[in-house]
Amino acid sequence: MDPCRTNSLPTADLKALIRKRWPRAVPSESEEKVVFDSGLPEFDALFPLGGIPYGQLIEITGSASSGKTSFLFKLLSHLTRAERAAYIDYSNNFFPSAAAAGHIDLSRLLLIKPDPISGRSNDVIKNGLRTAEILLQHKAASWLVFDLVGQSEPLPITLLHRLRLKTVRVRALTIFLTEDNSAIIPSSMASLRLEVRRAENNDSSNSRVRVGITKSRICKEGARVELSL
Repeated sequence: MDPCRTNSLPTADLKALIRKRWPRAVPSESEEKVVFDSGLPEFDALFPLGGIPYGQLIEITGSASSGKTSFLFKLLSHLTRAERAAYIDYSNNFFPSAAAAGHIDLSRLLLIKPDPISGRSNDVIKNGLRTAEILLQHKAASWLVFDLVGQSEPLPITLLHRLRLKTVRVRALTIFLTEDNSAIIPSSMASLRLEVRRAENNDSSNSRVRVGITKSRICKEGARVELSL
């Protein structure tokens, strides 16, 4: 084929032609995704590309009854409209009925409860991290959620580093749900930390929360937005 004639080809045909010669040269449609659109325009506007870039490790933290889980469920409800997520539940606080009420598509959510090898908490953590690596390797989910509320031991940095490399490689998002900046996620690992609090003058039954960016490599730190969940 004359290279000069490729300009007249439709984009889809041109991509197919290139893939035939160099299979990995052009990413597939699933690989072309750049950012996660949360369905919350005010939140997405905090990021230069209009959403959280894929390939990140993110910590969502807050005190008890701060609304952090409700915020996470809001993100998951939007994600599971079209993509799959895995929820690794260390806290045993995940209730399918609550998730369904939050409009999460449970048919696209894989719930995992890690079992200890020898009954030790650290073994449970390692099992969950290794399971997450397998899920990413087989592209079984585009989101991984680690519910770490109630955990106190820092996660093994070596396993976290491996998880981050796989998250970047397959353009996934890995989310850690923690309580009160518990320091169980080493500061060198997460590229974004979101702190969730109830909006001022609102009680715990109110659906308005304030999300602040307390650490970031992908957007401006210190920014915050008030959201209705």
